[in-house]
Amino acid sequence: MIVKTRTMNLPVFAVIRFALSRDLREIGGVLMKKWFIFIVCLWAFQASAQQTYTAASCSQIAVSAAIAAEQVHPVDGDIISIPAGSCTWNSGTLNVTFKNSVTVQGAGAISATTGGASTTGSDVTALTNHNGNNSLMSIATVAGKSLRVTGLAILEDAGSNAQNGGNLSIGGQSSAVRVDHCHFYIFVGGSKGLQLYGGVTGVVDHIYINTTQTVTNNFVFNNGQNWKGDPDSNSLGNKSWTDTDNFGTSQFMYVEDSQISGGYLGDCSVGGRYVIRHSTVLNTFGQANHGTHNQYRGCRAAEYYKNNFSLTTASDSGGITHNNSGTTLLWGNTITGLSNGNGYYYAIDTGYSRISANYGTVPYAPNGFGMCGNVLQSDGLTHTSPWDGNQDATTGYPCLDQPARGAGDLLSGNFPPNGLGICNIALNPACNIFTGQWPHQVLSPIYLWANTITGTPFSLVGGGNGIVIDNRDYYQQFGTYGESGSFDGTRGVGQGLLSARPSTCTAGPGGNTLGVGYWATDTSTLYVCNPTNTWTAYYTPYTYPHPLTQSSLGTAVAAPTGLVASVQ
Repeated sequence: MIVKTRTMNLPVFAVIRFALSRDLREIGGVLMKKWFIFIVCLWAFQASAQQTYTAASCSQIAVSAAIAAEQVHPVDGDIISIPAGSCTWNSGTLNVTFKNSVTVQGAGAISATTGGASTTGSDVTALTNHNGNNSLMSIATVAGKSLRVTGLAILEDAGSNAQNGGNLSIGGQSSAVRVDHCHFYIFVGGSKGLQLYGGVTGVVDHIYINTTQTVTNNFVFNNGQNWKGDPDSNSLGNKSWTDTDNFGTSQFMYVEDSQISGGYLGDCSVGGRYVIRHSTVLNTFGQANHGTHNQYRGCRAAEYYKNNFSLTTASDSGGITHNNSGTTLLWGNTITGLSNGNGYYYAIDTGYSRISANYGTVPYAPNGFGMCGNVLQSDGLTHTSPWDGNQDATTGYPCLDQPARGAGDLLSGNFPPNGLGICNIALNPACNIFTGQWPHQVLSPIYLWANTITGTPFSLVGGGNGIVIDNRDYYQQFGTYGESGSFDGTRGVGQGLLSARPSTCTAGPGGNTLGVGYWATDTSTLYVCNPTNTWTAYYTPYTYPHPLTQSSLGTAVAAPTGLVASVQ
């Protein structure tokens, strides 16, 4: 049974009873007709009000039935209420597209406290995934509508299989997605916790994700696939790579006030954009910002700030973020490890898929972008790829979607059957038509500042493959693990009062690209030198806590009171 509750304080039946008893005493039928119209209007208003659809239990069948009932007459503000209980779902993914603003609400789960410093609560509504290799729920959203998922424990156990799409998967085009006060437990190696895809933005807050497995991904940020309504059916992330970084804005999926324990922090690909802030990350390996391989584009942009990272039980040879693509801001974090070699090697490591043999050979035209640099390509010839900037004939720099590159021209189509790239000259000497082209991606350096590092041999930035260079592609703080000496405006990132900022500064290559940085502690603003000797305000952190956590998103719509009907 589904309990459907209307949120209305208006005593409809009392009004009807009073109206009829009075009007039956009136002479003639005119007033009766008008009161009939009035009553119909009241019923119409009542039918369009927000409603709560309470599932009979937490079972998959019951929850599916509650959602189906809500979808018969969807209204913004509707709530799908899942009651307390422990239920195993084993009938395949529950797929739903909400075209209205909806809350999916459990009775409670273990969640993180402010800053993710500890956890609180218990798993009151616990859903265990036995859906084979599939998500428990996959929810699609539309632009202009909100989605909230709250108070649920989504769990795996010995009867679960590894699934690749996230135990909970949310996509579509909503810019008001909130997932909060939920618990994800990953039991099976290779599984994923929460996946965000399509073009969604919003906030994930007060989440607790834990796992005893090493190779799991707690988050998957694929939310650049169809960025800002990109209709590309292949979901390649191309449009996200034409948009600016958007640092300090709502144009990201934020994770805040959460605790993540174990596994890998997560994955980001196909133009994804995310922020990890004000959270606690315990004994968790780094986030993989994947690079561009075939037609699927790499991760676009990320921020990490005001987090507590502690890795004391193992060693991650990479970094807090494995930045194989796009750009990153990483500041104000506390990073802790043991002096016996456990911990992170870097804050950011900058490997690059199309230049590193560790990733294997990237197929050349017509099957891929090829390798970056003057190297032996998969067509059997040694030459450079037309998809890269090739300012340096040896390394290919700048390479397509490499670390520290940003917005560029729009790419469209896909590899076979379109055959992007160049023809295989080795197999067909007459075929010499070049269709690949460097998309003129701007330099968008990586900036690191104000991080506190203790306890382990460490470098702020590692890797680079010869195409990511200090004080060109990244700028870092001064101190033991960063730039030596002190800040004078010619290199690195300085910090202090705005009034103490040097009057001169060094811009990036050409004197008119982004260069050295300065963090003004009194205005919480990062200034970047561009052009030479000109400081430009570049970044201010987005509002914290996220505005979606402060709104009435997904809560019951207040019942109307004091209504007056005027009959003419």
